[in-house]
Amino acid sequence: VNLLVISTFGIGIVYSLLETDIRAIFALYYFDLGPDVYPGFARWVVALDLILRLPGELLHQYEALVPTNPVFYKACTSGVAYTFGDFVSQIYQGRTLASLDLPRSFRSGAAGFIGHGPLCHYWMLTMEQYLDFGGAWWGTGVKVLADQTVWSLYLNAMYSFLIGTLAFRAPGDVWRDVRATSWPALRSSWRFWPFVHCISFSHAVPLDLKLLWVDVMEIVWVTILSRVANQDESAEQPVVAEAFGVDPSLEVELSRQVVAGELRYATASGWEACDEEACYVLAPAGGGGGGGGG
Repeated sequence: VNLLVISTFGIGIVYSLLETDIRAIFALYYFDLGPDVYPGFARWVVALDLILRLPGELLHQYEALVPTNPVFYKACTSGVAYTFGDFVSQIYQGRTLASLDLPRSFRSGAAGFIGHGPLCHYWMLTMEQYLDFGGAWWGTGVKVLADQTVWSLYLNAMYSFLIGTLAFRAPGDVWRDVRATSWPALRSSWRFWPFVHCISFSHAVPLDLKLLWVDVMEIVWVTILSRVANQDESAEQPVVAEAFGVDPSLEVELSRQVVAGELRYATASGWEACDEEACYVLAPAGGGGGGGGG
């Protein structure tokens, strides 16, 4: 079932993006104009040229399309990125094609569509208006600082709440997990995003392409985390059965911590971080965080 669903959506998306080029390549071989007009090698050259032009053409089409309805198209961009990112994180967590949790991936995509895309659109406009400082070079640093503190905390919390709501979880449980993962989310993001956002928030990337750049880098980051975490290919990879309800990159990082014994879940007290012989409760079920025993 999973293979059928993924194949159907994948073929549909690829065909919708490449319909014109597919038809053009098909026409090269369907219509015989004779060897004088299109010898065999010329057809290969034309087909290869069409394929090589695809990335640039798709980027220009996207850049022309976004201004017509920026909120909607940026929402779609984040929806696709977060769906694909969740696929990658589930594979790292030990799932196979047969055991992939497609509803979870669709919830991730829906959260990206509803929350990440539209919110980031307005956030980037706000930064361009109030934190650009007339194009000063140091304005990029101010934007990165604001994004990787206040905004990052807010966005991770909003994403977790959306995921929890779509999964019909109790608000108290969602709030507990938001509190538990806020600091790990920030710490994980600081390993990658400040460097990426030095480009994202500079004038090197056009405003209408900034979110596309960020979402592509999100997929790259998830893939890097998964690859690094799986570099010991001889070790047996256990399945992390429970989703954390956070963005895909943090799903991979928290899963790595669980597998490594750095993070564990206690039903009575919430998530606990373990360092050597001591474990500390990150988010107790009923109150503020506190230290735990070894």
